[in-house]
Amino acid sequence: MAKKIVTILLIVLTGISLILHIIKMDCAKNDEMVKNNLIAAHLYDSLSTSIKKPITISQTISVDSFLIDLLNKEEKLSEKAAEKAITDYLTKIRNEFGYMAAFIVSHKTKRYYTPNGISKVMNPMSDPYDVWYKIFVDSGKTYDLDTDRDQTNDYRWVVFINFRITGENGELLGVCGVGVFMDELQTLVSATEKEFGVKINLIDPDGLVQVDSNSANIENAYIHEAIADKAGADDFTYTEKKPGVWRMTRYMADLEWFLVVQHFGDKNKNSAGSSITLTFAFIFLAILLITALIGGKKDKGHHFEKVNLSEDTFTHLPNRNYLKTSFGEMGIFNTTRYKTLVMFDIDKFKIENESKEGDQILLSIVEYTKKIIGENGIMFRWAGDEFVIFYEEELEVAEKQFTELCAMVKENLDVTISVGIAAVNLSKSIKNNYHRAVKLCYEVKIDGGNGVRVEQ
Repeated sequence: MAKKIVTILLIVLTGISLILHIIKMDCAKNDEMVKNNLIAAHLYDSLSTSIKKPITISQTISVDSFLIDLLNKEEKLSEKAAEKAITDYLTKIRNEFGYMAAFIVSHKTKRYYTPNGISKVMNPMSDPYDVWYKIFVDSGKTYDLDTDRDQTNDYRWVVFINFRITGENGELLGVCGVGVFMDELQTLVSATEKEFGVKINLIDPDGLVQVDSNSANIENAYIHEAIADKAGADDFTYTEKKPGVWRMTRYMADLEWFLVVQHFGDKNKNSAGSSITLTFAFIFLAILLITALIGGKKDKGHHFEKVNLSEDTFTHLPNRNYLKTSFGEMGIFNTTRYKTLVMFDIDKFKIENESKEGDQILLSIVEYTKKIIGENGIMFRWAGDEFVIFYEEELEVAEKQFTELCAMVKENLDVTISVGIAAVNLSKSIKNNYHRAVKLCYEVKIDGGNGVRVEQ
């Protein structure tokens, strides 16, 4: 009888242990998927910001009336005079935005202008590095992204944003743009890869790698299987090959590239077979298994809390993650209280940050802005030295108050800011309203900074 009781107890405890093991594995898998989605979404936002900013700058350059007039009369100027005028223009762009790889190609003369002068005369038939120009012009696209080595910057890998420049009648005048050095993107990618144990790539629609932490893979390796995921722009697709080995893919519409995040398994983790063996070994400690399971879930929750942080730890302002919490994943204004969206950043901040107390400048500007807006708006730290305000005042009042802010910042901090103010359109997404304000801000910068531009 005693043997039967022992046998029954062993069977019951074994069953409990197996059930607990299955529950634990299932919970771990669910927690892992939640964490993976948070990591991927955070990375998507970071990369999108890193590349969308130069896209907006390039677009602003392409429609600048000063540049269009200059290209229209280029052939009437001497080569030296044209070179000086366009070089000075590009130097201003470089100094304002910090992009060393800024360029303008004249369609008439095929001159390739940089901040350092005329680098070359384009000839796609004789120089393989010039083929991109013909491909882009023939494509008919307004803009595209092109990963290439920059001949004017020691052949470093650069992601170029190429924008078409057209005249009043739609005729092609040239191509302009700025470039993001690959090592800047690699720094962001590498940090995330190391922190979360994943592999990150940006690939084109053919699966060709455009961004990779390993330069040897750029424009050389393919990830064809990610294209087969048929990912859209709204969310990530999740493909699991086996436990611990997965791939997440999402289309980045503005870039026309795909973001691919892959995990190839954790070598430090025990296999499923080993885990079951351990479960049997501790068959009489089922209660402790439950305790360990609960404790493990708490640890996981704490671990990815930092990914979803909605407050900037330096300025204590809400950040972009706050928007998802307050305004939903679609980013639509859910209130009519805000009349304007204001975006500003510090002029030449990379230069200023090296020569002055950059942190104190940021904190002081935050305090000045809070005094200006009072209780009539909410201020976000968007990225670095870039700030966004949802403001309850109309355009006229907002323009006056932020003009006062410009004067206050210059007088007290000896730096300047550029401000763009757009009227909130409730039928459009927050992103759409934001990009209109960004464009206005960059127009101020191109004109020399230290000012306010209001949507007409």
